[in-house]
Amino acid sequence: MKQKKTVITYMILSVLGAVLLLLISIFPPLDAGSVYLTDRLIVGGAFIACCVFGISLAIKPGWIRRLSNKANHGAEITKGVKVKRSRRGHHPDCHGFQTHIINTKKKGFCAGCTGLAIGSVSSIIFTAYYIVFWVGIPWIILFLLILLGILLIVFNYMEVVNPYKKSFLHLISNVFLIIGFLLVVIGVFQSTGNIFIGISAVLISFLWLDTRIQLSSWRHTKICKTCKKTCKAY
Repeated sequence: MKQKKTVITYMILSVLGAVLLLLISIFPPLDAGSVYLTDRLIVGGAFIACCVFGISLAIKPGWIRRLSNKANHGAEITKGVKVKRSRRGHHPDCHGFQTHIINTKKKGFCAGCTGLAIGSVSSIIFTAYYIVFWVGIPWIILFLLILLGILLIVFNYMEVVNPYKKSFLHLISNVFLIIGFLLVVIGVFQSTGNIFIGISAVLISFLWLDTRIQLSSWRHTKICKTCKKTCKAY
């Protein structure tokens, strides 16, 4: 019940963040100015730093989970003794998590983390291009970019909680998640011309990413609860 309340709280905050950014884009500050190269360097650099942080999470998710998640991953309790369960792609190697893993001949990779890593690397490239080569476009196009970005984020959330997911679609949806963050940040920043609002959009993207993590954790718990095995990795 506590986990469900946490997920609901994160979802409410995420919706409020999206509404706030949309309203700011529609009604920008009166002192909104032009966006110069130095402005793009600051906001784009902040977003790239966040992408690098995201890549570290994708490559080694355990380092942050130890700080935020008290779940006992991969341990089976039998008469008070912990028995380690084998893992593939940092998920338990069991039927319930097969759609979370992309299997190769020698190794399994987490589809979600792989998608986040690909999306982050792609976004770093796109952000670098934005910083150097950006040219002005009409406000309506920027607003459509923001809407598209939010739709990609919503698509990812829906896919994360879908009990009938496919590993390849799971990978693609997580690529789109980071691209969605980028579209929102660029759209909001260019619409307002305000560095503070641009950085705020980057921080709200962090909230959206954390919401995705909470949804994923909640889904993992549901998988374990409905499983007849006793390990209960999540």
